[in-house]
Amino acid sequence: MRASRSLSDRLLYRQVATLTRARDFGRRLQTLKNDEKGQTPTEYLMIVGLMAAVIVLVFVTFYWKEVKASTQEWVQQVKDAIVGKDIK
Repeated sequence: MRASRSLSDRLLYRQVATLTRARDFGRRLQTLKNDEKGQTPTEYLMIVGLMAAVIVLVFVTFYWKEVKASTQEWVQQVKDAIVGKDIK
C-alpha cells in the first residue's frame, strides 16, 4: 500500500506542477499582450510620417517653380507692407 500511496503522491505532485507551469505561462502571455498595446500608435505615426515626407518630396519636385514664384511674390508684399511702400 505504501508504494501505491507514493505513486499517487507523485502523480498529484506532477499534476500540481503542470498546472502551476500552465498558470505561469498564461500570466507571461498576458504580460506580453499588455506590453504591446503602445506599439500600434507608434507604428501608425511612423507610417504617416513617411507618407508625409514622400508627399512633400513629390510636391516640391513637380511644383517647385510655382511655389518659388508665389513665395517670392508673397515675401515682396510683406516687405512692402513693413516698409510702407505705396502709402499715400
